[in-house]
Amino acid sequence: MSPGFIRLLAEAWSRFRSAADLVLAIAGALLFLPALAVQLLCDPLPSLPTTGNDEAAARAWIDALGTWAQANGLWYVLADLIGMVGLAAIALLLLDPARPSVGEALAAAGRRAGRFILASVLVALPVGAGLWLFVLPGLYLQARLVMTVPILAADSQQGAARALAASWAGTRPLAWGLFGAVTMLFLVQWLAVSPLLSADDWLRAPAHHNPFVIALVAVLLAAITSAHKIALLLLGMVAYRRASKGM
Repeated sequence: MSPGFIRLLAEAWSRFRSAADLVLAIAGALLFLPALAVQLLCDPLPSLPTTGNDEAAARAWIDALGTWAQANGLWYVLADLIGMVGLAAIALLLLDPARPSVGEALAAAGRRAGRFILASVLVALPVGAGLWLFVLPGLYLQARLVMTVPILAADSQQGAARALAASWAGTRPLAWGLFGAVTMLFLVQWLAVSPLLSADDWLRAPAHHNPFVIALVAVLLAAITSAHKIALLLLGMVAYRRASKGM
């Protein structure tokens, strides 16, 4: 019988508690700090037009978005790449049969960074498209591909494309439990982030500008985003362990 999403989330939480010090040390340096840096140092995204179907306003927003991407996009990409290496190091630390130290896990993640980054991009493309289309297809794809990074960490000979295929096959018995868990994590993140994004827009308006509170909001946004990524990784590890043991 396939486990429910609550059981899977509980196992992921137990996995985190067993290695919290190591996970938080790596995540703090390689996920949280880069995310916080771009929040504080890069320009905010242009606000969406509020005039409905105004074609001129939409065109102006697209132009502003392009200008923003040219000035800030590289830093966001760099922060994401560093975060991917951090997630790979956590996965290696917890799943590599050789039981590496933190330093060895970081070194191995650096050596195999290309494979982990390629796999992350291959996962992000269909998941992002699914989220953009109707949210739920993206969450289902995320659930089915959640084992990709753990598979790469556990098997140094595995390639990125093969890891995606192995994740799709390995998550089949757990599909609906994983879908429920991924959906729950998405909803929790969305409920936490949405008011903070609104507050950030409000605080950046000239009439309400408050650098201290903006920094506090940036800290919370970076922490929530990092926590969501770690939770998905740990969920993937739980799925991998179950698939390896035949449920």
